[in-house]
Amino acid sequence: MISSSQDGFPMPEHDNEKGFPDGKVLLRDAHAEDTPRILEIYNDAVLNTTATFELNPQTLEQRMKWFSNHGGRFPLVVAELEHEIVGYCSLSSFRGSSGYASTVESSVYVHKDFRQRDIASALMVEILNRARQLKYHAIVACIAGGNDSSVRLHERFGFKFSGRLEEVGLKFGEWQDDVFYVLLI
Repeated sequence: MISSSQDGFPMPEHDNEKGFPDGKVLLRDAHAEDTPRILEIYNDAVLNTTATFELNPQTLEQRMKWFSNHGGRFPLVVAELEHEIVGYCSLSSFRGSSGYASTVESSVYVHKDFRQRDIASALMVEILNRARQLKYHAIVACIAGGNDSSVRLHERFGFKFSGRLEEVGLKFGEWQDDVFYVLLI
């Protein structure tokens, strides 16, 4: 069972076979004291995946600065399982120009030990509900070209392919594409 502060955006059909150990994942707004665990999850993605094109692990100071840009119109939500942060998602400003004020960029990260357990889906439901309540018009997801699981996740929630930027990032010694998916809400 997933406990959320919001209702509305439906959870897509999924296989609940892997489930959660105690059956409860709590979705809540992130607090400053969650930042070290958020940093751990993010830095694992930096070092081991193309989910971010960041090449060097961030410091706690850098992640605290990032954290300070969230809250209010830019929610940052964590998934907590048995009192441990196992993932997070956020909405961030898209390009910073006032003409884009009704568009946000989404990010979803799940701890490596908790992937393929519908946590990303639960986080997506929550952040999409928040986006709808905040009356955003569009949500943009920028996904590394080879990140098929993230593409599938976004497509399950109705995001549509909007374009590809070929070989714009260099990671692990290889050129990487960025693909853009957009959801109009």
